[in-house]
Amino acid sequence: MRTSIPRRAAAALLLLVLSASPIYAFDATGTWTGQFSCKNFNGAKTTFKMKPSTLLIVQAGAAVKADIDGGNFLYNGSAINDAKKPDEKGEILMVQCGTDNHGGQGFAEMVRLAVKTNPGKGTGSFSGPSIIEGDFGNGYQFATCKYSFKRTGTGIPTVADCP
Repeated sequence: MRTSIPRRAAAALLLLVLSASPIYAFDATGTWTGQFSCKNFNGAKTTFKMKPSTLLIVQAGAAVKADIDGGNFLYNGSAINDAKKPDEKGEILMVQCGTDNHGGQGFAEMVRLAVKTNPGKGTGSFSGPSIIEGDFGNGYQFATCKYSFKRTGTGIPTVADCP
């Protein structure tokens, strides 16, 4: 009986420590406005730029879902805090809905974004690259894109789930 009390106390202390320490610190939820530019290759090199572009993000813990430009591009993803400034910095990896391992079919994209936020001011910025394969309306191609966004709102946007 004596050994169970210290175990219960240790378990209670561990639960208290885990619930008191933030499992997830930065929150990217909100509306972000910016641009992206892509370098494409479909046998010939071309470029594409979307400015302005709107990114909506809903983050719950490490889980992220996003919408770029009004439902044209939907994503699921994950976030990781920066070890030194978890409330302000981290990275998000987003995978476009429908992405699969069958190259040459459909459209696939992975986006890696470095995130900086200022929770007190509600501001922040994203930047990072993506890799794409798919048909953009002018034939199958590969692309590398660069994203750059600034937070323009911290409200919880409506983002559709992946179909």
